[in-house]
Order: sequence, then C-alpha cells, then structure tokens
Amino acid sequence: MTQILLAIATALVIIMFTILLSKYFSAQLVAATVLCSIAFIYVGFSLKGNTVSSIVLEVSVAIAFYFIAIIGYSKHNLLIAYGIVLHGIWDISHHNALLIKTDIPYYWPAYCLVTDIITGIYFFIVFKAQKSQ
Repeated sequence: MTQILLAIATALVIIMFTILLSKYFSAQLVAATVLCSIAFIYVGFSLKGNTVSSIVLEVSVAIAFYFIAIIGYSKHNLLIAYGIVLHGIWDISHHNALLIKTDIPYYWPAYCLVTDIITGIYFFIVFKAQKSQ
C-alpha cells in the first residue's frame, strides 16, 4: 500500500513540475523526457547481476520506448501519453517475475504502474486539450 501512495505522490510531483516548467518547456517535451527516463530505469536494474539476455531485453525495450517518445514528440504527441501508459503494462509484467525475469525491487512494478497510469492520463488530457484549441 505504501508504494501506491508514493506512486500517487510521484505522479503529482511530475504533474506539478510540468505545470511549473510550462513557461520554459512544452508539456510535449516534458512527457517525452519522462517516457525516455522511465524506460531506461529498467536498464539500470538489469545491470545489477542479471543475465545478458535480461540486459539485452531491457535495453531493446528501452530503445523502443525511446523511439515512441521521439516519434510522439515530432509527429503525434498523444503517442507519448500512450507510451507512458504502455510502460505501465511493461512494469506489471515484471511483478513477481511473472513474464520478465529481470531482478528488480519487489515494490517497483506496482509503484511504477500507478505512476505511469496517472501521468499518462494527465498527458493524454493535456494533449487532447491542446489539440482541440
């Protein structure tokens, strides 16, 4: 339960920083940066005593999310919001080594899933509002 509350707090901090930074950076740039950042966290986890196949898998998926962020930033910003939510699904696939065997902290999948869902929905709303203007 603690990781859920911390995830909500983290998502709110990301949202607050996005609003505060909006004078200097677009929400699109912040969202793309968030997506790239969260994707490469698993690469860091994989480098700590995991198999080479786990490292290759995590790097490959991080690169895929990186390209989603780049394409979303340059062509269709809603793709970034979808990418953040999709990353939440990637998070939960690590829960108890359900599908992905990379050794990560036990609390991370639930924490990251909730953070991703909230921030993804926030950016989806922001981008939809921008599109309608």
